[in-house]
Amino acid sequence: MNAYKCPRCTASLKTIDYDGVEIETCPVCEGEWLDAGELRDIVENVERRFDPEDIKHLNSLRKRIVKLKELAHERLLCPKCPGQKLRPFNYACSSGIILDKCPNCGGIWLDRGELEMVQAVVDEWKGHVSRDRRLSEDTKRKILEKTETESGTGVLRSRVTYVLAVLRSFI
Repeated sequence: MNAYKCPRCTASLKTIDYDGVEIETCPVCEGEWLDAGELRDIVENVERRFDPEDIKHLNSLRKRIVKLKELAHERLLCPKCPGQKLRPFNYACSSGIILDKCPNCGGIWLDRGELEMVQAVVDEWKGHVSRDRRLSEDTKRKILEKTETESGTGVLRSRVTYVLAVLRSFI
């Protein structure tokens, strides 16, 4: 049994099985502590699939959580590394899901509902990748040409630009 304390409310964390990965969770605020690599293991071995309504609901929750975190700017302490402050980061650079990571041990703190949001985002991205793979080479070339023309630089700036171009082509 660990002696880790919740960085949010200081309750003792309990070990649970989440999609085949042992994580620590807070019985009070329902936050979750994942050791280094456990978030990757969870999203790679997803047992639960999210339907479009779940994703819509989780996206609205995500937007509210981002606003709350922006207002709070609270720096939590790592439950494993005494005195070490967790650093907030935007999961996958642009998801809007703000997680807190220990720069020392690599562990990640997720507030209530954030783990499910990460899984929903990954499911959504997998759907985009699946659709991208089905596009014909000619369609991909046309999308890239249009994106390059719109950007004015002749260079595709990011995956987000490409995905937006793909979405625009279907509208």
